[in-house]
Amino acid sequence: KIEGLPVDGRENEEMAMPGTARNTMNGSLSYERGNLSLRFSVNYSTSFLEADGVGASSFYDRYHDDALYVDANGTFAFARNIRMFVEANNLTNQPLRFYQGERGRVMQAEYYNMRITAGFKFDL
Repeated sequence: KIEGLPVDGRENEEMAMPGTARNTMNGSLSYERGNLSLRFSVNYSTSFLEADGVGASSFYDRYHDDALYVDANGTFAFARNIRMFVEANNLTNQPLRFYQGERGRVMQAEYYNMRITAGFKFDL
């Protein structure tokens, strides 16, 4: 927590540390058998005040919204030096979202869609 903000008129306020989510969670499941390797990952964080988001009053504070990212990847080895891979990121199309003071006042929302990459790797 921060006490005594260096912002005129907000010196007596107490707030959470900017740039730091109160709660985060990361989890991953993996499976490997023979030539097959699979992984599924989940990353979550609650909303937080942006590091440079402290405004003249709480009305103007800029927050990074809650975020849940889900990713998956896998590889299959055909031979010792040849592998096929697939990576899928942002399976839930989680937006990058910022709001002003409270969630109902959206400042910015960007959607990047799911991204899938696939190919072959050759080790020399």
